[in-house]
Amino acid sequence: MRHIPNLKDLTTAELESILAKAAEIKANPQDFKDLLQGESLAMIYQKTSTRTRVSFEVAMTELGGHGIYIDWETSNFVLSGIEYETEYLSRNVSCIMARLLYHSDLIRIMAGSQVPVINGCCERFHPCQALTDVLTMSEYGGISSAHLVYVGIQNNVSNSLSILCDKLGIKLTLATPEVSDNGESSDADVQKIINSSNWVSHTTDPRDAVQSADFVYTDTWIDMQYFNDPAHEIEKQAKLEQMMPYQINAGLLKGLSCKIMHDMPIHDGYEITPDMVRDPRAIIFQQAENRLHAQKGLLWWVYQQAGHFS
Repeated sequence: MRHIPNLKDLTTAELESILAKAAEIKANPQDFKDLLQGESLAMIYQKTSTRTRVSFEVAMTELGGHGIYIDWETSNFVLSGIEYETEYLSRNVSCIMARLLYHSDLIRIMAGSQVPVINGCCERFHPCQALTDVLTMSEYGGISSAHLVYVGIQNNVSNSLSILCDKLGIKLTLATPEVSDNGESSDADVQKIINSSNWVSHTTDPRDAVQSADFVYTDTWIDMQYFNDPAHEIEKQAKLEQMMPYQINAGLLKGLSCKIMHDMPIHDGYEITPDMVRDPRAIIFQQAENRLHAQKGLLWWVYQQAGHFS
């Protein structure tokens, strides 16, 4: 049994096998319609979700299994010890996916679970998104010589991209205001990768970085649960002022042939302008659709590791 709290413990070969299987299932969905027949995935949500919920639930259905939605706030996770509720839950399902506010809660869920646990997102890592991103890049020119430029703020997505690109040998440039300006997402192992990897580097100059980019990627500057919260309005305004030079807009990408990526949800006029979302170079919705296919590849690997099939 293998948990997926992040991508650190997966080998290059294992990551490649997940991505290859995701592509295979996408190309031949009927061949895998009974892969997880009789299996149930518990999906725990502390955070709001569109893509994570839809992709995992549809993935389980199309693979012959069943996804169970559990809202943290309306379940007994808010009343009892996380380990107790998780152990009970894991006696009823064959896998757990958790989309959480705090990585510390993920650690407790893994400690209490008798079945594999997948991190569907937390403040430090977003492994499912990073796998999706590389799967998408592989469909648009491949990854062997690609240059991915992430423009914005370091967060759970850039952390997971850093880990994955370092393992797969993909050139990644992080164009962010500060090399270690990732607040609650801070992770020592990721910082070590940024400082010493042959594949991952940092710059504060987005204009210079995008000149050689094959893919330009952005993400929200403010975590989604804080974006419309009046209590964070002062912090939000300060962050927006700092980040405007890092906006993906027509001026930044003028004359470039790079593909434009965004993991969604999109905040029009902040990290990206509306015209760039619909620009012919944008592959944002193809990227979002690939969440479904990447989840299928990941579920295949997790269930295989748990001995459900060879």
